[in-house]
Amino acid sequence: MTTTAPRLLQVQRSERITPRMVRVTLAGSELAGFAGEGPDRRIKMFFPVPGQDRPAVPRATSGGPVWPAGEPRPVIRTYTVRRFDAGVGELDVDFVLHEGHGPAAAWAREASPGSWVGVSEPGGRYEPDPAADYHLVIGDETALPAVATVLDALPAGVPAIAFLEVADAGEEQQLPGAATVRWVHRGDREPGSPLSEVVQAAQFPTGAGQAWLSGESACVRDLRKHLLDERGLDRRRVYATGYWRAR
Repeated sequence: MTTTAPRLLQVQRSERITPRMVRVTLAGSELAGFAGEGPDRRIKMFFPVPGQDRPAVPRATSGGPVWPAGEPRPVIRTYTVRRFDAGVGELDVDFVLHEGHGPAAAWAREASPGSWVGVSEPGGRYEPDPAADYHLVIGDETALPAVATVLDALPAGVPAIAFLEVADAGEEQQLPGAATVRWVHRGDREPGSPLSEVVQAAQFPTGAGQAWLSGESACVRDLRKHLLDERGLDRRRVYATGYWRAR
């Protein structure tokens, strides 16, 4: 089976969404046929290393990816498609600019029109359960791009609550859908701690719910356990992914 080579795309523009988040819009001829529509579509991004104009990306073969000889490997990180518009040929990816930001965020901070990046085929297996009596969406700022796509995909007329932890009020965003959104401001507390407390103290709608949660790994692990053991959610209806570790 032949894998698909990453697509080489170029920055069209970028904008600050909040003080700590930047949105980078990508485009290029290789974006044709990209399957980026749907909730929580994840991609691998290939960032150039110092001295490169564009990242080295592997060639797809029946034996697996083959990297170009003599070129340094790129930095590879996983991100979520924030918006894909096949009609205009644009792909948006949001980057959180943490303190002491890593190479991907550093690239996003400095990216300008024409900058190159590689993007893999999107993956993801989350789909809203049409039989769920209510939906929970839980995450921190690193999950907000995915949260937006999940909220946009939830069925109309079904109760939905989003619990979202961010640094402060300046990091709140306008989100799609009709869910009740509860913003949790972290301040100087340990990441994930305020979110965990709010979710565990919250009253949920009645019935059988479905939950999507992502963010800091320890927080996601603890909340998944809470939803299964104390709230009685069916484990097949709890979709949990740790994005990063606080320590």
